[in-house]
This record gives sequence, structure tokens and C-alpha cells, in this order.
Amino acid sequence: MLDEQTKNDLLYLSMATNRSMSSLVREFVVEKVKIEKKKAARAKRVSTSGVEILLKMAESAERLSKKYPSKGPSDLSINHDHYLYGAPKRKI
Repeated sequence: MLDEQTKNDLLYLSMATNRSMSSLVREFVVEKVKIEKKKAARAKRVSTSGVEILLKMAESAERLSKKYPSKGPSDLSINHDHYLYGAPKRKI
């Protein structure tokens, strides 16, 4: 049930816009549901932990590496300075 003030306001809007009260209520409910759905989705994104984000990033990287296989150097992690800056290679 609506309180008297809200009911009177709705009646006023109905008369001012020449629309039924029920169509106004349906429109307002649809708008409010969209807003609350966005808030819930935003809250879910915020509550995602750092570990979950890292796992998703690792899964994405794995999918990309399968789709676009890399033929880079096998010693990149050891000799990254050589490949980036031209420093002498380290021996493994």
C-alpha cells in the first residue's frame, strides 16, 4: 500500500500527464529496478578480491597464449635486461 502523500502525488502526476496511475507506477518501478541492478553489479565488482582478479588475469593470459602462441626467447626471464637494454647476456 502507498501512504496518502505518495498516493496524492501519484494522482497529481497522473492528471498532469494524462496517464494512468498504474502506467506511471510501472514506469517508475522499471527505472528503479535498472538503477538498483547497476548498483548491485557495481558492488559485486568492488567486492572481488585481489586473488580473484589475478586468477582471472591468469586465465585470460592462458587463453591468449593458446590463441596467439609466442616464439620468444626461452631465457627471457633471466636475460630481460639484455632484451630490453642490450646488457650482456647472463649464463644459465
